Amino acid sequence: MTRKIIVAAITLTLFIVFSRTVFAEGSPDQNKKIFVEIFLAKERKEDLPVIKKKFVDYGIDRINAQFFRVGTPPPNIAIGSKIPAEIARMVIDLAIQYNHGVTHLLPQFRFFPHQISIGTSAFDELVPVAIRPEDLERLKDPTLSDAQFRTLYRQLTREKPYEKQP
Repeated sequence: MTRKIIVAAITLTLFIVFSRTVFAEGSPDQNKKIFVEIFLAKERKEDLPVIKKKFVDYGIDRINAQFFRVGTPPPNIAIGSKIPAEIARMVIDLAIQYNHGVTHLLPQFRFFPHQISIGTSAFDELVPVAIRPEDLERLKDPTLSDAQFRTLYRQLTREKPYEKQP
């Protein structure tokens, strides 16, 4: 009897660990879908290997980097609707460190769900939404779940909440 309970407990534990690893949002398989587009000032060229490694550490290897020939890229970010909160927080930190901060967010509806963009200038000045430093800190809160992060991001970009389609 005791042996059956131990075997059942081990089986249940392995199932839980395996299902979280394989099916959890932000798992390496899910992260393979993520595409990163990053624009940097030309003086940041030497930093690119470090930046790429941070993404690769999360299983993200679809990275397109471009460098401004003159000036600096806008201090904005876009976080697609399927990006896990942990990765989004890392993107915010990278943008602060390597792109002169984050002063604007770009609405999710303009990007693919698995897309991240840092410093893009592809939109006119009416698209980016200004973000206050205290709101950026709210986005960086490590206790936010993926759903909470997305809800807050959409509130800050003044987007309508997602509604489930029948």
